[in-house]
Amino acid sequence: MRDYGFGQGKWVFVDWLSIEPGYGTRWPRVGDVSVPLPDGYCVPRGVELRVHAPDVVPEFCLPLDQPWEKGCAAYATFIEDDGIFRCWYEHGNGLGYAESDDGIAWRKPTLSLREFAGSTANNLLSFGMHGAGVFIDPSASATERYKMVGCLWSPEEKAVIGAVSADGLHWRPLPEPVLRHNHADTQSVCHFDADLGKYVLYTRQTGGAMQRRGVNRALAEDFKHFATSVPVFECTPLDPPDWDIYCNGYAPWPGATGAHVMRLTMYKHTPDLVDVHLAVSRDGVVWHRPQGQTPWISGGPSHPAPYPSLYACTGILPTDRGEWSIYLGAAHHAHNEPPERLTQPAGILRARLREDGFMSLSSEAPGECWTIPFVLTSDSIRLNVRTRYGGYVRAALLASSGGNTGSETTANEAIAGYALADCRPISGDHLDAPLTWKAGPDLLALRGRTVRLHLQLFKANLYALKFE
Repeated sequence: MRDYGFGQGKWVFVDWLSIEPGYGTRWPRVGDVSVPLPDGYCVPRGVELRVHAPDVVPEFCLPLDQPWEKGCAAYATFIEDDGIFRCWYEHGNGLGYAESDDGIAWRKPTLSLREFAGSTANNLLSFGMHGAGVFIDPSASATERYKMVGCLWSPEEKAVIGAVSADGLHWRPLPEPVLRHNHADTQSVCHFDADLGKYVLYTRQTGGAMQRRGVNRALAEDFKHFATSVPVFECTPLDPPDWDIYCNGYAPWPGATGAHVMRLTMYKHTPDLVDVHLAVSRDGVVWHRPQGQTPWISGGPSHPAPYPSLYACTGILPTDRGEWSIYLGAAHHAHNEPPERLTQPAGILRARLREDGFMSLSSEAPGECWTIPFVLTSDSIRLNVRTRYGGYVRAALLASSGGNTGSETTANEAIAGYALADCRPISGDHLDAPLTWKAGPDLLALRGRTVRLHLQLFKANLYALKFE
């Protein structure tokens, strides 16, 4: 198993990779199998991985309410940029631009860049592309700080095209496609990965025997020449045959070590519905849907926001202390209804979730687990956690041999002063609560040692471990 960096930075629970599996039934050769397992076997019990759905605000935060706006805003990008929240959103008349101070109330500035009905008093950009995805490139010169990818869809070629900008408003299209021979219909998402030192592009999967949409990934050194994209996510063999992954909604999990998230727009052909599924990954290549076929955000008349079409937009914004916001293009009409049947307004919805609140390590009854061994390099360990009344989280620091996972060679003992009984239980709702033992919260004296955590949870959602 690859090392995904457990014990460094912020660790979130998108899978079980940080949890010691234990050995289960004792190997007969070690003695009487009826003897209870010692603590060294680290068998997890009473804990689960839990997915948390966001709270969808039913009113549009960004309605399509201007004369030059039509259709729906299925493709939009949201970015925090030097204290200002910015949005680029596509609709039937091109690419619009909006700004916000808080990510909640949005304004449409007059840009005077493009004429509509004899006037330039609008927020339309003079240049746009179908399926546009915008990002800020921290590695670029000032003249190309903003970049855009989108779809070239013509009888001659289907490809991903690009554009660059100094301010995100005045765009210069690149003369050649950045990724040729890729059917990029639906929104493409790109970013510069500082760890890889490369641009990473997520776009529509192309080809295949069934011609079903999925997600491809491509890499580039210079943004202008991406290598051939390869499939990284598609419908599972158990998904109904009339499902397509329409938009990928990719984002690195903000601030996390080895965690990525997709808000997949799932198009269901027969009922003509579009809703959102959650997918997570450690490396951006191998993905899984922790809820299987269950939608993360459902559309249709039974939902509090009764829109049959919900499209996941790109971007995760911090809109309050401990609150993240994501955005959804929403329309009252079904996916394949003609635009002229769109008699009610469309727009963009905001959905709120807790910081790091996509998933958690959780328990209802008393539960416990042990982490895999790691070299302690931090001075403190802090928790993003919420417990119900009477619930708590506490932990022990154990000396570990770092032996084979699931083997008795990983047997370990609590470090003096850092046992469970020495730990002050954490209860309530905290974004950044330090683990504190009788020996104190400062772990400086233990730095460089191979250790593991013994976690004990009751009525708790543990969203993140922070090694600082």
